[in-house]
Amino acid sequence: MTSTSFTKPLCVLFICFFPAVASAGRPLLVDDAATNASGHGHIESWYDTEGRVFSIAPAFAPIADLELGAAYAKSDSSGESSYSLQAKKLFTSPQDNGCNTGATLGRTSVQNDNAYTVYGWGILSCHSPLWGTVHVNLGLIKERDVSSKQLTGVAYEYPLENFTPHAEWLRLEGEKNIMAIGARTELFKDVQGCSIRRQLPRPR
Repeated sequence: MTSTSFTKPLCVLFICFFPAVASAGRPLLVDDAATNASGHGHIESWYDTEGRVFSIAPAFAPIADLELGAAYAKSDSSGESSYSLQAKKLFTSPQDNGCNTGATLGRTSVQNDNAYTVYGWGILSCHSPLWGTVHVNLGLIKERDVSSKQLTGVAYEYPLENFTPHAEWLRLEGEKNIMAIGARTELFKDVQGCSIRRQLPRPR
């Protein structure tokens, strides 16, 4: 029997006076082409101080290169709750010096509401021991009774001795562009910090 181990990266958002992005709590908003090892999982938890939304998101890889995830979000201001289910599939394995690909597909629903959103994007991650890591996302987000919107994202990470700084850019068609900067580090064993995020004004 395969043993199952869980790590718990607790993502604490340092928002300051910058607007937050309630849809993601990972250290990166942009998705990466990586999954848990087969038989392993993790739990992410975060709080969006701008929207006053608490989220928790477990993920588990039943087999190699396939990760199944869920998320629950509760808004303190509106009282609404939402649920998400998603799957991430790697088409090629992560490389220490090279690129690999994957894709994510998921659906989010609001409790006691017929509203829902389906989403999917392709993922390209390229790693270099000298230059760091770049992640690229390209996909679509579709709300009920609304036309699909294109999603584009790019993120860059460079690991240093005790932490990994990152910068990223995310664009959803018809919405404000998002620029995020920050760093992650291990605060305690199996507990990671998260990032400062800043949302840029809509381009004219």
